[in-house]
Amino acid sequence: MALSTPLQDMEEAEHAYERVRPEMETLSVADLSPMNVDVVSATSIALGVSDRILSFRDRMAALPEFDMRNVDNLVDYAKAAWYAYVTNLPEPDPHEAARLLEEVKALRAKLLMWAVPLVGSGFFEEVAIAKIKEGSGNKDAPSDLVALVGLYRSRWDAIRHICGVTEADLTRGAQIGPAVFGLISRREFKASPSLSDGSLRVRRAWTLLDRAYAQCRRAIAYFRFDEGDVDVIAPNLRRNPGRPTNTSAKEEESPPESEPRSAPTAPEPPPAAAGAVIHAGEPFLGEP
Repeated sequence: MALSTPLQDMEEAEHAYERVRPEMETLSVADLSPMNVDVVSATSIALGVSDRILSFRDRMAALPEFDMRNVDNLVDYAKAAWYAYVTNLPEPDPHEAARLLEEVKALRAKLLMWAVPLVGSGFFEEVAIAKIKEGSGNKDAPSDLVALVGLYRSRWDAIRHICGVTEADLTRGAQIGPAVFGLISRREFKASPSLSDGSLRVRRAWTLLDRAYAQCRRAIAYFRFDEGDVDVIAPNLRRNPGRPTNTSAKEEESPPESEPRSAPTAPEPPPAAAGAVIHAGEPFLGEP
């Protein structure tokens, strides 16, 4: 799914996490949503359709007892859930981690090198490249790479045949940029005892997204009752939500209440492959 607003600054995911972290910490363990979901796919869906959902914001504001945090914080919740997930993935072998970081730096250098003539030809803005060049640390390198991939993707049809950057370079950059960013962030989290329980962090962040998205879906289902297209506007975040019961169908027809209800459960998704850390970047770079 192509994202309407691809995240090109990986640090924004971290900032989103910090913004919603106080709210996460108020959630009791007994009230957390089940983790029967692929967090990467779920955050990708939520970010990809966020503009559609936000287009209903004014109508949601007119609903009695609707908590506007559900729509106003939806993008932050999605970014925070991805960030919590990627910083909780198993850390690769140190040698593999070092190799990935070097690959990130090499790809960043290649894309920056070819960006110079593309600026001169009017395809890229000089200020955008200058901002990327400001990065210097290990954490800046993967963030810069993601930003560069997004920049190249935005003009790819026009520049693909006039530069030495390849489709494979962009695909690889979109994979390893977020993965290495998450790796470095995980190391920072380990220094903080308050964030030592990574699995609980993921579940709390996912719960915020799950609840907010479910309430937005219920509101849209109410607005679009005659059209019946809520699943087109805001698809279910779970891979297999199952067939709705008569009871759940009636609930979708009703205006949202102030307290969200649990989303429908689904079978446990298949376990992630060993290279899941590479997959973790997909929510943040969609095809143009």
